[in-house]
Amino acid sequence: MSQKFRAQQDPEEDRVRDELNAVFHDSLFPISVCLSILFLVFAAAHAIVLPPDTSMLMVGLALSSAVAFAGIGVAIRLGHIAPRFSLASGFVFVGLCIVNSAVQMFVTNDVHQSTNFGLLLVAMGLFFLSRLYLVFSFLMILSIWLVTVSLTVGFDKEAIHFGFMMFMAMVIAALAQEIRLRAYRRLIAMRAEASVREAKLAEALAKSQLFTSVERENRAKTEFLANMSHELRTPLNAILGFSEAMQQEIFGPLGSPRYRGYSHDIHNAGTHLLSLVNDILDLSRIELDGLTITSQKIDFARVCNNCLAIVRGRAERGGVKLLFDATPPFPAIETDERRLKQVLINLLNNAVKFTPAGGSVRLELCGDSNGGAILRVRDTGIGMSKEEVEQALRPFWQADAGLDRAFEGAGLGLALVTELLHIMQGRFALESEPGVGTVVTVMLPRAVNAELENAVA
Repeated sequence: MSQKFRAQQDPEEDRVRDELNAVFHDSLFPISVCLSILFLVFAAAHAIVLPPDTSMLMVGLALSSAVAFAGIGVAIRLGHIAPRFSLASGFVFVGLCIVNSAVQMFVTNDVHQSTNFGLLLVAMGLFFLSRLYLVFSFLMILSIWLVTVSLTVGFDKEAIHFGFMMFMAMVIAALAQEIRLRAYRRLIAMRAEASVREAKLAEALAKSQLFTSVERENRAKTEFLANMSHELRTPLNAILGFSEAMQQEIFGPLGSPRYRGYSHDIHNAGTHLLSLVNDILDLSRIELDGLTITSQKIDFARVCNNCLAIVRGRAERGGVKLLFDATPPFPAIETDERRLKQVLINLLNNAVKFTPAGGSVRLELCGDSNGGAILRVRDTGIGMSKEEVEQALRPFWQADAGLDRAFEGAGLGLALVTELLHIMQGRFALESEPGVGTVVTVMLPRAVNAELENAVA
């Protein structure tokens, strides 16, 4: 229960602890090999150095310990000892070392064998990766040493000297373990950071690939629209030409008056469809390669009157009053006249389309303090909410999107105006209020910057 609570409180520390336990488990096999070889050497040394009455006992104990170390190492290597039992295996190693040291000290009755216990204490700092188990091993070694000393030489001055040595050995062991723990924890943290960075890089790569795929698909869609727009223009021009010839009865009378009305409807529908195709084609060209502009000095009176004349027929059919509010002298700027007309016609058509009968659309013109021009298209139409104003600049968005909508169009007008003004280095602002009307403001610079024009194109 306490472990579950601790994991919930500090999952990062729990993960580090698991990593340290895994490191300890992995180190047991090489340690077992080293201890097996070391105790075989001890067995040979005991046979040579110790008296015959004690050598047999120590040789047998050393050989048994070497076999035990080897057996545990092989079991770990073959996976028969799970990681959760690795600490128990570690204490078996410690216990065998303590038994050998204690028996040798007891049978030789030599206090100098305390050195073996001191070496064991130091070795604990290089063995365990847990502060708790280090303390347990200290208590085990010290208790066995104290019992062995009390049963052999007693606590004389030399034993007290070795006791001080034991204290120094524990300090060294604690420092050695702390250095190892800090190094391992740092490595674990670096590995975790590397994993996080790798995951972020993989996510970024996936997003980049997705973006590339979407961009490729979008470009394919744009190329398709551009190609289709070119393909549609040819039959539309034929429809417009023949319907206009029929309206004017160039080759003779049509007969029934209905035919003249039908040809008029065909011509209007074709003209409307051609305008939509032209808008789609212009947007596609902007997205694919950009549009080049040709700067020239603008005759604003002529440009504005031409644009008003183009939309006047539609305004009269809808009962909308069309006004032009400007006082000479007009601003003298240089920009692309064709693109400027395209912008104004789109804005005027939009204003007329969404203004009910009896309303008005006003085109205003004035200069700014920097020598540029400001044009406003002000209508008394249906207006838009703040959310609709934000959406209106998106391609294909329509104020009335239902199947029974009252306003025709593809929703490309304002999106095209935005792109064209960007190329002309102008600015665009849209203010609207439902039931009151809309004011569209176009701000044009005095002249187009050639370097910026190349960058945009």
